[in-house]
Amino acid sequence: MAKPLLLGVEIGGTKLQVGLGHGDGSIVQLRRARIDPAAGASAIREQILDEADRACWAQSLTRDAIEAVGVGFGGPLDAEQGITTTSHHVSGWDRFPLRDWCRSQFHTEAVAIENDADTAGLAEARFGAGKGGASPLLYVTIGSGVGGGLILDGRIHRGSGLGAAEIGHLWVTPPDPDGRGGRTVEQSASGWSITRFAREAIASGSSGAETLSDLVDGDAEQLNAEVVAMAAGLGDASALAILDRATQALAVGLAHAVTLIGLKRIVLGGGVSLIGDDLWFAPIRRRLDQLVFPGFRGSFDLVPSALGESVVIHGALALARDALIASRQGSH
Repeated sequence: MAKPLLLGVEIGGTKLQVGLGHGDGSIVQLRRARIDPAAGASAIREQILDEADRACWAQSLTRDAIEAVGVGFGGPLDAEQGITTTSHHVSGWDRFPLRDWCRSQFHTEAVAIENDADTAGLAEARFGAGKGGASPLLYVTIGSGVGGGLILDGRIHRGSGLGAAEIGHLWVTPPDPDGRGGRTVEQSASGWSITRFAREAIASGSSGAETLSDLVDGDAEQLNAEVVAMAAGLGDASALAILDRATQALAVGLAHAVTLIGLKRIVLGGGVSLIGDDLWFAPIRRRLDQLVFPGFRGSFDLVPSALGESVVIHGALALARDALIASRQGSH
């Protein structure tokens, strides 16, 4: 018997990925496209249909061959209702019935949507760095922001239904009683924050930022986390301080998560985690070991993502497979 054909979709703020597969850890066909945020959500939905058709055509199939759809959405949503709450990057996603739209366009009731970080966490748990049953597993993606997904026994934990494991919004330093000041994990460790601190270092003429400035010929607009990591590797004092602040903040958030949940494995993904072991993973592991409740030391590990840029598609295909199984069970 042929395996059912499934569609996985990743909707981000700048990129769209569409993949065909069977929800077993393999991808049959994968397509990537850039998103024009200014064009709005309706344009992205048209892109989804176009890329899905192209993926099917590459397999000598049509869209009607798709039996189930899973979507990892880059923003808050109500997964139970299948409705996107909003997008911080693209207009037109406020209270949009994405699950119903997918059902109508792909002619299947088997549709599931989840936040992209949760979807990536599911993929790592089933097919990647958590394969083999490491549970509880916390997946953290560090890119322009910081997001998280908590996976318990191979299933996404949604908490009250609106999401959980929002580690990026944990306070590293709480605000004062009037609500002023304070820093969250995301405000300290995200790619956007690392870049902002680097630009401030150059703008202030910091004596420790010469290498950082030289790498971009003094043009602060060319800075990003990758350049900061390069400067840190060359000994730039400002870059080293920026990464020190980021790894410390992330370790604080992870220590809270380990202590509260009793994690078995932490998986770090996203573009910032590509900084590597010496400047990213090793400092986080060292500080996490210092900060975590002593009784939990040695009971968990922290590892890099194993599935790379296609992680959300792997997770979306797993969602589609689960939705198809559930729909078939419900029909009997």
